[in-house]
Amino acid sequence: MRVPEVKEVTALGCAIAAGAGAGLFADMATTGERLVKWSREFTPNPQLRALYDGMMQKWQAVYADQLGLVDSGLTTSMWQAPGLVRSPSPRPSP
Repeated sequence: MRVPEVKEVTALGCAIAAGAGAGLFADMATTGERLVKWSREFTPNPQLRALYDGMMQKWQAVYADQLGLVDSGLTTSMWQAPGLVRSPSPRPSP
């Protein structure tokens, strides 16, 4: 996994797309390779695969529970993809 130097990657991607669309850059892929710099790189340790898998299963369970809280109206989501409309789960009758 590589961590970009620029943390506002959405804004950088928009700037690259706009520049390519305006003809300032030849194409997005080449421009991205030229402009995006990486601050760190992480390589998973294959010997820790079982540990990673267990951690992922725990995260998925916690995330599913959090979505359930959002769907039930007990909390709000911190982020939602543009254009995504989540249908709330039906609430049980009291």
